[in-house]
Amino acid sequence: MTIEEAVNKAVEGGYHIYGSDGMDTEYEGANSEYSVWTRKDNESSFIVLTEKTFLDPQFWQALGHVLGWHEACDLALTCVHGHEACRQCHGYDWMCQWHCFIQALADGNTPEAFFAQLPSSQRRSSGTKHQPKVARHTLRGKGVGVRDVLHG
Repeated sequence: MTIEEAVNKAVEGGYHIYGSDGMDTEYEGANSEYSVWTRKDNESSFIVLTEKTFLDPQFWQALGHVLGWHEACDLALTCVHGHEACRQCHGYDWMCQWHCFIQALADGNTPEAFFAQLPSSQRRSSGTKHQPKVARHTLRGKGVGVRDVLHG
């Protein structure tokens, strides 16, 4: 899947943004760098960097809606810096995928590389849904270790 396809699917799944004053907009399209939205009151267009879009949890919820990321998952983050600290939360697969995206960036990958590994659809030819990937990432260096463990 390309970044453009990911944004299109998120819009299909209900992702929507409004003008800075709350005015309703219409989605016009996207590429790997930005998306274009047109205000409905005066038909002026504005662009939104995809980098900003990827920070919006509503984007990930909408993309997850279309790709079938509905299962609950447990997310545990363990950070080691002098002493251990652990955070755990219960969320949904879209949240786990969002954390995988962030970890992929931290590992030096590009957004394009992350979205390229996502299938355009989470349905198998038999009609059943694919289970989202369980991702395990380890980053070590400079005395800081980060480990994400996602349980589906």
